[in-house]
Amino acid sequence: MDMMIMKMECDGYVGGSSALYWRKDQMRELSFYRQNRRGKPLKISREKYLREDLHCGSMACQTCPLNSRARVNLDKNPPIYSTLYKDKHYILPDSGFLLRQLDVTEELSNVILLQIVMEEVFKTNSTKYKRLRDGYKNRNWSYFLNEHHKETYIDRNPGETSQERNRRAFMTTYRYLTQHFATFGIKIVILSDDPSFAFTNSLTKEEHLVLATAESYVSTLTSQFQDLEDKVCRIPFNEDESISKFVGDFSYPSHVPTKDLQEGIRTGKFLQGAYRCWSFYEGSVRIDIDDGKESREILLQGIENINRATDGDIVGIEILEEEAWSIPSGMVVVGEEEETLLSSDVVVESEEAEEEILLAVEKRKAAGSELKKATGRVVGIIRRKWLPVTGVLRKSQNESSSFHFFWPDNRKIPRIKIQTRNIKRFEGQKILVQIDHWPSSSRYPIGHSLKVLGTAGTVETETAAILHEHGIPHGPFSVAVESCLPSLPYEIPAEEYEKRTDFRQTVVVSVDPPGCTDIDDALHSVLLPDGNFEVGVHIADVSHYVQPETALDREAANRGTSVYLADRRIDMIPPLLSSNLCSLHPDTEKLVFSVIWNLSPDGKILSTKFYKGIIRSQAGLTYDEAQARLNSTANDPITASLRRLSGLAQMLKKERFARGALMLSSAEVREDGDSDMNSEEAHSLVEEFMLLANCSVAAFTLESFREFSLLRRHPIPPPSNFEPLLLAAKAHGINLVVDKGSKALNDSIEEQEEEIKGILRVMTTRCMSQALYCCSGTSSPLEYHHFGLAVDLYTHFTSPIRRYADLMVHRLLGMAIGVAEADLRILVAKQMHSICENINLRHRMAQYASRASNNWHKSRILLNKEEDEIGWIMCIRRNALQIFVPKFGMEGFVFFPKGAAFSLDEKEGTVEFGKIKVHPLDKVTVRISLQENRDKVSLRLLHPTIPGLNDEQVSLKIK
Repeated sequence: MDMMIMKMECDGYVGGSSALYWRKDQMRELSFYRQNRRGKPLKISREKYLREDLHCGSMACQTCPLNSRARVNLDKNPPIYSTLYKDKHYILPDSGFLLRQLDVTEELSNVILLQIVMEEVFKTNSTKYKRLRDGYKNRNWSYFLNEHHKETYIDRNPGETSQERNRRAFMTTYRYLTQHFATFGIKIVILSDDPSFAFTNSLTKEEHLVLATAESYVSTLTSQFQDLEDKVCRIPFNEDESISKFVGDFSYPSHVPTKDLQEGIRTGKFLQGAYRCWSFYEGSVRIDIDDGKESREILLQGIENINRATDGDIVGIEILEEEAWSIPSGMVVVGEEEETLLSSDVVVESEEAEEEILLAVEKRKAAGSELKKATGRVVGIIRRKWLPVTGVLRKSQNESSSFHFFWPDNRKIPRIKIQTRNIKRFEGQKILVQIDHWPSSSRYPIGHSLKVLGTAGTVETETAAILHEHGIPHGPFSVAVESCLPSLPYEIPAEEYEKRTDFRQTVVVSVDPPGCTDIDDALHSVLLPDGNFEVGVHIADVSHYVQPETALDREAANRGTSVYLADRRIDMIPPLLSSNLCSLHPDTEKLVFSVIWNLSPDGKILSTKFYKGIIRSQAGLTYDEAQARLNSTANDPITASLRRLSGLAQMLKKERFARGALMLSSAEVREDGDSDMNSEEAHSLVEEFMLLANCSVAAFTLESFREFSLLRRHPIPPPSNFEPLLLAAKAHGINLVVDKGSKALNDSIEEQEEEIKGILRVMTTRCMSQALYCCSGTSSPLEYHHFGLAVDLYTHFTSPIRRYADLMVHRLLGMAIGVAEADLRILVAKQMHSICENINLRHRMAQYASRASNNWHKSRILLNKEEDEIGWIMCIRRNALQIFVPKFGMEGFVFFPKGAAFSLDEKEGTVEFGKIKVHPLDKVTVRISLQENRDKVSLRLLHPTIPGLNDEQVSLKIK
């Protein structure tokens, strides 16, 4: 026999790659055909190498060769938790089971994941594949490379489909493992929910298949697994069976088959877009046109037209005939069992609500004040966005029913039917739930519980709910991540002193909020002999510690940003870095990335240079401490440096607003009620130089890397965004200029009285488009502009401890100045675009989570209290006044009483109650309070006096 030796780099075997040698008789050549560019068949051949030294993964095995790369995780004596399967056994799930019952699988031990099964999961759902991939690293699971094992690999037969071949491969591996483990007294239990599994996998007469479904297996487990029953996805395997199980007196239209839906989208019969939920009965689908450069909104109205779509789903829709087009209802809907939410996007599922919406629509049509909008209906779901949701489970009024209603915290999600036989354990608890299915015969989707978060209303439970609801990664850092960290005590390597610029003798100072431990930035200023100024911004060099393509880097990339809640911080990188080694604490030598300018006395940039450096900060000040120095007569080196920086910052700020930068304002308020106005100069000092550093780095990196620079862009808001603002301003005779650029808008706001100016800024901020990270190579140069800052180029460089975008920019800048090795992963526009998409999502979710946490904690101030506060009418809906309370940053509704006589002028945006006319931007007085054991704030209108409205109370959900 020809003992030809071959070499291969094997990446599939857990543990890394290593050089291996193969005999020729262990090789298989795989051939398949693809079309080339000319349409001709192209034969592609690949070699597959089969091995005899792959370990089965069991500690009981003494026959498989054991090498340093083998992962042996399966217990030698697997515990027997089943009352039915009383033999020692390992679990072998098929791909369908993993896709349906992943939440169950993650609670089981001694699971064998086959390579062929993992490949099928990856093709179907990459998110679940990643969960499984991470799962076997941290559990006593085994990953068996059946496609590389000599005893389990099979060739594909002529005329056989890949699915049929994979079934045979699964059973071949099952037979091998059954025989292999039998010598150790261990059996294999196949877990599959497919009722046809045994039929489609032919067995010999001698074979006995040990097969179980999720329900049958979990139901036999001992009492310590009793909670696992609620995690079982109980939807039958086939669509038709699920319909028969949940049959009722209601039915949605059937969805178009996937093949027909795809063909309809291709031909233009159907359109594809993301569904945005306004309420259970109303929403819209955004259709991108010309590769996303333009978009079109299609209205959806009524549950039959929405047809089981949920917020964020990618759906296929059909445009209705023009005579069936409609207009938005303008209604805020509240059912009898529900109360109003803080958000204006309210989902309430009342039986009467749909009729109220449709009646409101007919009234608006009759008034003729608004043009009809293109209206459609959902014909199919292309991709679901069914993420785990938090909320409470309410017991069914039907005592004999095992199905109960789950009420999500996120009211854009409909109520969910949950089946459980132990409803008592959920009483008073906040839980995490996953939607499994939405059959056409069920008014609401069907799901199962994942986890009990804790007693509803407590700080820890509500915080956990906020983190889960917004998809914030918040678990402890893994062992793999921790292994990337330097050991303590840590000393800066000697070579860093040799190759970095030394700023240790420079008077460097940091200015931050009180209690800040993740200090990203520090500054210095020096008066030069020629009368100019040297100014430096020094940023923590996180890229020195977080190397590309490490477990630490991948975790930071996944998290995307640190998340700042009202009472805690969720770090992007481990505390050893964020609060210790990277943080620029005073009197400690730290590695930095520095931007050094030469500025003229009037603040003009004469030169800009970038360095990797070392600093020793001489002071870590709070904003109030820095302000006190600026207000003092002292002239010590630190105070003198701050004073120079402040003077230059005022010039930069003046120039920035002269260019047209907007002065915006959010609804956020500090819990202690204090204002930052007392230290405004200190805040401005830091802000201006951070902005300048970001602009300088953006210009330099783009000049160096035209195709894959990371920029921060802020699109110009479309004119329609300003309509609510203009309507409110017009009601008070205020002329706002929104069509002549940011400077004209800012100037027109600044002309107003101080009291109304703040509210106008809040409303203007809401009109803005979302600022986004982008890759220069996948965006047009016309899109680089930042509208809010009125600059052509901008990026984020100054906060790498808490933002992954800044860390990427550090790497780009390091490559640009020749002090860092090329990171090939980011030197590809497509890859950089993918990174930007993820950090955009993470940044947005972090903002929402922070806002929800602050709102919940602010509501605690009102517990068992009543406070009369000033509010402002932000908008007048068809059935409610939308009121903003600046002191608490809360917003909610006061509803018009049913049957009340009022006259609504939609064109002017006003409403009349008898002789009292109410306008947007009217100042009102409201009473706000929070009752014991409730998470809803009560709002009552006190002034002006309007019969019926002053007695109406509406609750505002804080999250």
